[in-house]
Amino acid sequence: MSLAASPLPKPRPRTLPALLVRRRIALSLLLFAGLIASAVLRGVRPHPPLDYRDPLAVAGILLVALGVAMRSWAAGTLTKSTHLTTTGPYRLVRNPLYLGSLLMLVGFCLLVGDLWILAIGMIPLLWIYALKVRAEERFLSGKFGDDWLAFAARTPRLVPRRLPRTDGSWSLAQWLDNREYQAALTALAGLTVIQLWSLRAAAGA
Repeated sequence: MSLAASPLPKPRPRTLPALLVRRRIALSLLLFAGLIASAVLRGVRPHPPLDYRDPLAVAGILLVALGVAMRSWAAGTLTKSTHLTTTGPYRLVRNPLYLGSLLMLVGFCLLVGDLWILAIGMIPLLWIYALKVRAEERFLSGKFGDDWLAFAARTPRLVPRRLPRTDGSWSLAQWLDNREYQAALTALAGLTVIQLWSLRAAAGA
């Protein structure tokens, strides 16, 4: 059975946490832009994404690619209408889009190779996205009642308990409709910036 989750309503935020959740993407970009600028000024040398001999570069690329793949799988499965999605990656975790984002985030942190970015960047973003996940789950619980409770009881929130398995529910049209290509293009742009940064850092060494 293929089910799909309806989009959350967008009421005007009345609290600071609600405002942070609503502006999470812009805040994420601003935070990491500032942290990377700080790393450049401090002379940090990132791990070149194209250097297959560098274990951290390989690990970073794999995590970014896995994150993009997870998000794409979820976006091509999720139909934002009036039902609860339980197919595709939603059989593994309740929040595959956020799992994909987390994998990408850790991958980029490994590529940058700066512990300050990992610490200062991850902590506030994990808190903001935790607020977002809880808000969405409260909404879905109220909307779908027993169906949501049964789904939540058998499906972990973020860490899969089993290996992924395709079930034919993915749709390219749905992937495009959910504009998930934006995440893939953003990841590609980020990898390009880190590669150019690493080349410039090596040239100036």
